[in-house]
Amino acid sequence: MIKDAAKYSIRQAFRFLPTRVRRYIHFVSMDLPMTKEETSVENLIAESITRSNLGDFDEAERSLRQAAMLDPSNARIAPHLGRVRFLRARAGDAVAERQTRSMLAVIKSMAREIESSRPIYVPSKYWNTAGAFHVNLLERYGIENFKRTVSHDYQNWHMNDRDDPQVRQLFKTWPIHFASEPWFNTMEVPDHVGFHLSLNFENPINPFASVEQREIYRVSVGLLWEFVDSTDTFNVLSQLSESEIGNPYRIWRKGRLISSDLAHSVRERNMLLEAASLSADGGLVVGELGAGHGRLAEVFGRTTNFRYFIFDVTPALFVSQWYIKALFPDENIFEFRHFDDFAEIRDELKECRFAFFTANQIEKLPPDSLDLFINMNSLGEMQLEQISNFIYHIDRLTTGAFLSRQYLHWTNPLDLVTVTKSSFAMPSRWCLILDKVDDIHPAFFNQIWKRL
Repeated sequence: MIKDAAKYSIRQAFRFLPTRVRRYIHFVSMDLPMTKEETSVENLIAESITRSNLGDFDEAERSLRQAAMLDPSNARIAPHLGRVRFLRARAGDAVAERQTRSMLAVIKSMAREIESSRPIYVPSKYWNTAGAFHVNLLERYGIENFKRTVSHDYQNWHMNDRDDPQVRQLFKTWPIHFASEPWFNTMEVPDHVGFHLSLNFENPINPFASVEQREIYRVSVGLLWEFVDSTDTFNVLSQLSESEIGNPYRIWRKGRLISSDLAHSVRERNMLLEAASLSADGGLVVGELGAGHGRLAEVFGRTTNFRYFIFDVTPALFVSQWYIKALFPDENIFEFRHFDDFAEIRDELKECRFAFFTANQIEKLPPDSLDLFINMNSLGEMQLEQISNFIYHIDRLTTGAFLSRQYLHWTNPLDLVTVTKSSFAMPSRWCLILDKVDDIHPAFFNQIWKRL
């Protein structure tokens, strides 16, 4: 466990290193000297990245053509070319430009709402840094491609390494179902659009452009899907397929799109309903703090008659609001806006299936407003006083149960805050009805608290 946590922390810290340092470590660790031709190709690819970041797409493509002439069989070149051509096309798209301006205006209004509140709601350095980069990703690649950009920092991790603890654990689940589908599922071949190895645009390398890493991911997602399906006592996963809204990496199981996000969300939904002895038709109200792109709101929206309230920071709140609106066009949705008093929105909110609030607006809701609450691994990315503040509001607002998934032990590398399991304990009027290490990711624990 300690070894896995250390390796994860090293990988996370690696992302913050300068590009040249990362490249040096990469090639030293391979212990293979580059040939003159490989060096030239590497330099031309680097030049193409620099040129494309400056908006000089003709020169960026010219550098890649030169690289292809030096090494026609180099599989690394084509994915970069796909990215350059995508960026060129989007830069000349007037509709995309208008959509981006509109998106940025809404994100700025959300940010202003948080900044105007008490300092305790201002995001930690960790999320300020990641959030700023996420805005840049959305601006460059568009909200319509968010499942290839920001969603991989929210939940849909790149399981592309045989030593990844999730990958190892998923292979251990195979005897539970003995399904062959994971090895026969198919996956599209993506280019380098959207994903970056660091919090800047200097290293746009999509790991799934590599055959080996793509195959590890394809099989891992398949194993996860079969594990969840085999343990799905509510029988809901078999009725769902991954939405193409957001442009996900497409993996087909018998002609149906699947994803790790969808499988995890069904697993977490079922965990909560089973532990708390709840039915899907109970008409409950769920609150979630830090909803990512809204994956759990999607699954609850598609498989229950529950209402769903999301509290979040930017740009995640914009992403989840955009996604849920696109998924549920016929539902009444309370979109984010400023309000001074809950009485201003009470009647309107009663008619809405989904609602979106900035994190600070959680204190404007009256006591006992929610039946259930969920936080999936975002409390631990805050300052300790912020964790305490949100636990206070979860306790104040929630009458039923609270599902919490957090790190067993983690140190935030930017805020230098260390959290352990005890950091997330609920007050004495709550009873712990589930407490276990996560079945898939051994660095996490799951707890479900029930209010007495």
